[in-house]
Amino acid sequence: MLRISVFLFLMIQSVCFANEQTRLPLNDYFSETWSTRSGLPHNSINSLAQTNDGYIWVATWEGLARYNGREFKLFTRSEIPGLPDSGLRSLSAQADGSLYIVGARGGVSHLQHGQWHTKPQAEAMVNHILKTNTNELWLALEGKGLVYRAADSDIETHILINLSAYRLIQDLDGVIWAATSDGLYKIENKKARLITADMGLPSAPIYTLLLTRQGQLIVGGERGAWKFSNGKFTPVHQQLNGESISSLLEDDHHDLWFGTINNGVFRLSGFGLEHLDAKAGLPGNRTLSLLQDRENSIWVGTNGGLYRLREAPFSSWSKKRGLSSDYIRTVMSHSDGSIWLGGSTGLNRMYNDHIESFSLVDSDKPLSVLSLAEDDSGGVWLGTYTAGVMRVLNGQIHTVINRDSGLASNEVRALLFDNQQRLWLGTATGLTRIEVDGSLTQFTTKQGLPGDFIMALELDSKGNVWVGTGVGVAMFNDTLGKFKGQLFPRKFNAEYAFGFYSQNEYMWMATDRGLIRFNIDTGDVAMLGREQGLPVDKLFQIVAQGDSFWLSSNRGIIQVNQHQVNELLNNSQHKADALHYQMYDEGDGMLSAQANGGSNPAAVLHKDGSIWFATAQGAATALPERLKRASQLELPTVIESILVDGKNTPLITKGEAVLLPPGSDRISFHYAGLSFIMPQRIKFQTKLLGYNDKWVDRQQLNITEYTNLAPGKYTFMVRAGYPNGQWQENHKALDFVIQSFFWQKLSFKLMVFFSLILLFFGLYKYRLYHYKKIEKELKLRVKQQTRDLQQQTDAFAHQASHDQLTGMPNRRAFDNWLAENFDNIKQSGQPLSIAIIDIDHFKRINDNWSHIVGDKVICVIATILQQCCNDNANQVSRWGGEEFTLLLPNKTATQAVEICEQLRLDIESYDFSPIAMGLKVTVSFGIADSSLVDEYDRLLVQADQALYKAKNTGRNRVEVVQP
Repeated sequence: MLRISVFLFLMIQSVCFANEQTRLPLNDYFSETWSTRSGLPHNSINSLAQTNDGYIWVATWEGLARYNGREFKLFTRSEIPGLPDSGLRSLSAQADGSLYIVGARGGVSHLQHGQWHTKPQAEAMVNHILKTNTNELWLALEGKGLVYRAADSDIETHILINLSAYRLIQDLDGVIWAATSDGLYKIENKKARLITADMGLPSAPIYTLLLTRQGQLIVGGERGAWKFSNGKFTPVHQQLNGESISSLLEDDHHDLWFGTINNGVFRLSGFGLEHLDAKAGLPGNRTLSLLQDRENSIWVGTNGGLYRLREAPFSSWSKKRGLSSDYIRTVMSHSDGSIWLGGSTGLNRMYNDHIESFSLVDSDKPLSVLSLAEDDSGGVWLGTYTAGVMRVLNGQIHTVINRDSGLASNEVRALLFDNQQRLWLGTATGLTRIEVDGSLTQFTTKQGLPGDFIMALELDSKGNVWVGTGVGVAMFNDTLGKFKGQLFPRKFNAEYAFGFYSQNEYMWMATDRGLIRFNIDTGDVAMLGREQGLPVDKLFQIVAQGDSFWLSSNRGIIQVNQHQVNELLNNSQHKADALHYQMYDEGDGMLSAQANGGSNPAAVLHKDGSIWFATAQGAATALPERLKRASQLELPTVIESILVDGKNTPLITKGEAVLLPPGSDRISFHYAGLSFIMPQRIKFQTKLLGYNDKWVDRQQLNITEYTNLAPGKYTFMVRAGYPNGQWQENHKALDFVIQSFFWQKLSFKLMVFFSLILLFFGLYKYRLYHYKKIEKELKLRVKQQTRDLQQQTDAFAHQASHDQLTGMPNRRAFDNWLAENFDNIKQSGQPLSIAIIDIDHFKRINDNWSHIVGDKVICVIATILQQCCNDNANQVSRWGGEEFTLLLPNKTATQAVEICEQLRLDIESYDFSPIAMGLKVTVSFGIADSSLVDEYDRLLVQADQALYKAKNTGRNRVEVVQP
């Protein structure tokens, strides 16, 4: 049990000590000022508030301003209909994240969830508004007293009249206290009682009230500040008596801040009562409001602008804070825990924020100090610009050696005690070593130095002395007793060596082309310069602290990670990641970003973990622990606005998506990380779900723009982080929908798709129908052409087998038929007779009447013969010329003679006068039958012989072949 008690006691003590350590004197805070030139609507800052989302709100006589760490956004009556007054008197941030704003003309506004709500106007200027734990609204009015409105009611009830009420507060017991022009009132159960002098308060106006974290009431008024304890009011501090206190604040260390009407700001803390006024940088001595934000920065509203005190990564010591010089050239950490600072006009020692100055023992002239060193006994040595080497003894500066006593030059830029306590002096014309016995040894280029202008000296881990000059470096090997030149490789293009840092086997060098690493064992040299991502060429000093290198330069202080630097140098031949660094400047607490070099040491790590840099505006000191604390603070992220094609689009309340019109082409998101310690260093990452699911680094850019996004639903996400810190789970998301034109909608696309399918199907069916129609037409055409060809073939065949004049079968047809059927007829035993017919004297007809008449005669005879054949199933053909053949199946020669005789008579008796007058025509027949022959050609021969006989025996007769 005892061990537990001791442990708890030690824990409590350590926590208290840690809290005490983080409390800064007022002079250590970094201050910033804003005015109308910075974007404020008015320089009188009547009230300050911070809402739950992290914004700082500023009430002025010309409107309301919201600060996000980078810029002020203004809200005026012309922009916000819910803001009834331009002149604003007071702000009251509520636990639910909302904000009450009251104005000079009695206006009351309530900002909640991004929406402005106007409350009924009061009858006079509202100096303050209080929302009680029972949801009542109490209004402190100018000249009209105090009124309250019950919850969910707009009816006002007067509690106090005919006075000015300035401030209201409700204590832990529910009692309401009112600061008024008549004094302090205590209000219980809607009954007001004036606190009289018998309780310790003077009879004077009370302007402001504060309830501390322990529940104690603090009162500020025309004659000072009082605290309420055990039923009595007692002065907070005697020095505040008579001060007109206009505002009060308790910070996170339980320190009290007092804003006054005419004398700036006071703070009562472990440092005592400290004072800050216009002479110390406050924009005005009339203090109207005080606020501590969630990052513990102190905001002061004055009649001359807005002022802030914050714990910056750097704080600066200058002539204003007690140093002999503003232009500091060298800083040294002493073994006794003090810091020594040498500047252009003197030397100072700082211990526990107390500054001590030193002067020359025999002169009151200012001394320009270039370098500092401590010997093994704690003595302090200094190299000067024009007076050589000196030493601090008994609080005064004594000359040790100068040009008159053997020193090569009075300009001494580097001092170094080696392992043998010999003092090395780097001057503008060479290197001097003061031996232990006091003798001098001179070194110049003749002894192996690359140059005589010496700027830096350092011991490595093996006891070698390194010398930095304007044309390279050299290493003095004490064992060999000579210098070994270490010229920079030509490809580095480096010349000046401003500073060294010895680290085990490495010697690090700050040069005019970057950071060079030299391996003492192997001789390997590597350089980190602009090509590897370093933002500057020229570096002055290297300080190692933790896992970081701190590099001083003319443009600020650069912090890099040692491990990454070594990785880059070890992989210089291969592609590596870009160098990650942080550069600190005036915005981080330095009075000047120009660090000084060319003298040593120009930067140093102190025992308490702070790092000191010599700059053109004092000594800048950094506490890396402050940076670590800053990176661990909660960093709210907000999406401030969305611009669509250059036009601002209202943000929808949480849970709803922002609807963007069809055709939205350029969409810009503006966002902020609500931190006020290092706002310019906040980095961002964004992601757009529905477009890209990976976080994209935006560095310090607080705007992201997308173009040509397709219609659809998206979620924009943004998160913020501090330098050298991990990304916090603080992302904010905004859903938005880009609406579609009707032709971009899915239903329209489906309709078009199916319409196209139907169209293609219709085209297909039409083409198929067309092709089938063409096929049908082609078939019909082919069929017709086939028919025509067949007809033509038949016609050709008919022409080949028929006589053109008479249309009856010709001799070829007759011969074919006879050849095809004669054998069958012979075998069947049926009779077959054939007759050859010749027109008598046909030549005479042609000659006497013409060939046309002759053709007509042939046609008439052919018709008569054809009729005979049609009637008797016989076959007739034109044999040629004026001859015909008559085939008589199943007829014997006798039967054939009868038929032919009848035909002869018909022809003889036929009237040819219609053809030609006087024309008479007769024919002769020659008949043969198959009974006398075995071959059809013999049958024709016999018929021909019979015809020949008919012609020779007088014509116009029928002859038959006799057996």
